[in-house]
Amino acid sequence: MANEEHLKLIKQGINSWNAWREKNPGIYPDLSQADLRGAPLQKANLDNCNLKECKLQFSNLTGANLKEADLSKAKLQETCLQSTHMKNCNLSGAGMLESNLQYADLENANLEGAQFNEDTLFNQTNLKGANLATATGLSSAQLSQSLIDKQTRLPDYLEEEMDDDFLLQF
Repeated sequence: MANEEHLKLIKQGINSWNAWREKNPGIYPDLSQADLRGAPLQKANLDNCNLKECKLQFSNLTGANLKEADLSKAKLQETCLQSTHMKNCNLSGAGMLESNLQYADLENANLEGAQFNEDTLFNQTNLKGANLATATGLSSAQLSQSLIDKQTRLPDYLEEEMDDDFLLQF
């Protein structure tokens, strides 16, 4: 359950929240299981936050800092995560249907079991070193718009598809 004090602070607005985070760098906020649906969280400092099982559907997190945050099993349907900083973020089991991940930095993020669909937007999304094993709903077209490397772990169904596409080039 979310810490009530942390929940009150985030609901006061991003300027107040970010000022509090700056003054309290050693506190790792707990917003787990909080209902933040539709919240305007642009440029929010949510690094190292516990957002496990948080409801963030329809929220705007454009440019937010979610580095090393725990978003496991979070609900992120139709959430704008454009240009977010999500390095080393835990998104295992997160629902990301129709979310916008354009220009997001998900380097070394854990996306095991995350759920995507054809309407999830990828454009210049950094997935270098990300773990997408057991993720569902991804296509090779989405990954071709993303930045991946040899450390990126893809679901089995996509590794085969990507290998076939690679061979068709010759």
